[in-house]
Amino acid sequence: MSKTVNQNKPRYPFIDWLRGFAILLMVIYHFCYDLDLFGYIDTAFGKGYWVPFRYVIVIGFLSLVGVSLVLVHSKNINWRSMQKRSLQLLLASLAVTASSYFVDPRQLTIFGILQFILVASWFALPFLRYYRLSFTLGIVVFALGHTFETASLNSLWLHWIGMVETERQALDYVPMFPWFGMVLIGITLGHWFFNTETGKTVASFEVGKVTGLKQISWLLEKSGQHSLVIYLVHQPIMFGALYLIQMI
Repeated sequence: MSKTVNQNKPRYPFIDWLRGFAILLMVIYHFCYDLDLFGYIDTAFGKGYWVPFRYVIVIGFLSLVGVSLVLVHSKNINWRSMQKRSLQLLLASLAVTASSYFVDPRQLTIFGILQFILVASWFALPFLRYYRLSFTLGIVVFALGHTFETASLNSLWLHWIGMVETERQALDYVPMFPWFGMVLIGITLGHWFFNTETGKTVASFEVGKVTGLKQISWLLEKSGQHSLVIYLVHQPIMFGALYLIQMI
């Protein structure tokens, strides 16, 4: 999930909308996963069209992490914001890991998207002012994560890095390679959004002003502003509802 904007920072409607759209895709993905788990549909997650679908979601979320980091720390690193958000992410990560044990202890989530965002947010701080370097390094990290593998990183303690030869089964797994590359590319996007006139115009665009999109756009923007909460509660609600339906 991405960073919450500091209260002293302006909100950019299109950025919230993009984050909300990513949330919507994630909810759809997880809902279909639950339907498959409970036997209401028959599909193969992790294969076929589910691969690009997940990629769109993860790329969207993680590039927006980089964008939001630029906004929150535009002048100087806001250590208070970093500490507060890190504590939130740490507690949320522990909750996700615990809940994954009850869903399927054989696929325990140790380094999923929340754990990734917690670590990647700190790793990204030195690059916030170097958007050209961030873009180049981001491409390198993303490419290496998809092309290089080594058994030396198979260890459980190193699995979070990525580039493993044998991937450990988990309900959610988002390693630093290749995904830190998207955060770095997001930093470059953030500089474009907030430091250029064209970028500011795009970031300030209100999709709700387009005819017929007012209500759905408002909902997406609000969802984008509360992405962490939605991430934490949507799956227990859907899973619990389907479980109750099956029990009845």
